[in-house]
Amino acid sequence: MTYVVTDACIGVRGEGCMAVCPQLCIHTEPEDRMSFIDPARCIDCGACAEACGVGAIYPDHAVPNALREFVELNAQWFRHRRGVRERVRQWEAGAGSR
Repeated sequence: MTYVVTDACIGVRGEGCMAVCPQLCIHTEPEDRMSFIDPARCIDCGACAEACGVGAIYPDHAVPNALREFVELNAQWFRHRRGVRERVRQWEAGAGSR
């Protein structure tokens, strides 16, 4: 299991989750609109979810159905950042899960 950052993080530049992650598996770059968790490194400790000030982080099995896309977006960011960034921009613009 892994934790997943979802839409509530879009536009938020808080780094509380990053500061508490013992595996340093939460990343973002200046051009990103949110943070992403590397599922290959996440050890399922939950520290990030507790530290998240906007309630954007869920265990992968508990991500609400309307936000399930973010499970894949978190994983894909570590392989194909450009496509993920575009999809996050679409989500932010109101396209959501359409």
